[in-house]
Amino acid sequence: MMFLLARCNSPRPTHAQTAAAESPAGLKAPSNLMYADIDPFIRVDDLTTNEIIELFAKMHYADQQYRDSLNNGRKENEAFFLRKVRANDEANLKILDNIIRRHGWPQKTVFGEEAANTAWLVIWHHRDKRSVLCRHFELMEKAVNAGEMSATLFQKVNDEVEMLSPDQIDY
Repeated sequence: MMFLLARCNSPRPTHAQTAAAESPAGLKAPSNLMYADIDPFIRVDDLTTNEIIELFAKMHYADQQYRDSLNNGRKENEAFFLRKVRANDEANLKILDNIIRRHGWPQKTVFGEEAANTAWLVIWHHRDKRSVLCRHFELMEKAVNAGEMSATLFQKVNDEVEMLSPDQIDY
């Protein structure tokens, strides 16, 4: 199964891309990260495979915890829940980017299906940002072709990329 990658290969803007902060000291205040329930600055370089699997479980919990509350909680707490969802989404993306930098796209045969699905979920919750969808598009495509990622989940990302115009890229 091959997917067309060209949709994510649009020209970069001429202005310099700003790098994400690598430490809490480098953050511009205020940051959503300060409200996250998971440490976005965890160093994944020295973690074992089992520790990364545990980290994915924590990421999944952080991802879902307040989404459930948004649907089932009290309306007066909605602003709090939304802040927590956004903070955890941002923190999870930072962690996932670091895992991918070290290990590549999380493979089912290495980290398990829950970790692989959690990686997709982190990307999916940034589906309004074409740059996030495209950042790991090629790695996801290779994972699908190798049987290491759900083709159905990848197709959702692919469909979303097609719906977002290139000027919606947030560099």
